[in-house]
Amino acid sequence: MKHPQFTREFWSALIILLSTALLMLVTYFRLLPLNFTLGPYRFTHWLSWIGSIIIAVLTPLFYYLRRRYPKRFSTLVHIHVFSNLFSFMLISIHFAQQLSRSVHPEDRTGLSMYIIVFILVASGFLHRFQILERGKLYPPHRNRFLHVSISTAFYIILSIHVLHNIGIL
Repeated sequence: MKHPQFTREFWSALIILLSTALLMLVTYFRLLPLNFTLGPYRFTHWLSWIGSIIIAVLTPLFYYLRRRYPKRFSTLVHIHVFSNLFSFMLISIHFAQQLSRSVHPEDRTGLSMYIIVFILVASGFLHRFQILERGKLYPPHRNRFLHVSISTAFYIILSIHVLHNIGIL
């Protein structure tokens, strides 16, 4: 049997991550002009809001459904992985666009938010595809603990980021 990391799911996830990096580069260097407004907000803000909402809603839903319907775990984990990778792509485009323009230096919540989402994706990818588990250098329970803990930090930083950017904090 093949090692789980070399499945079609692994290669699909890796392609999404590489596409995300490419989209970040072309957005940052303004080769992909996304600096237009859609209604009262920039287009990339809409992308990050959609990505954040998907993560914020589907993550606890995944947690609930995988316990409620354990026989559907495989389908649920696929949805969890790919919806979060898609969300990461949307958030990354926004982040790259924000970096390419002058942003207020006191706005550190955006950077904190992106670091949290990046760690979530990295720890989820490593855990899902058992990349570090092969050599037993990093036991799976530690990575799972990190992934769940960072999920909690995601909700806290997201709340602070939103409140900061609407002027409450």
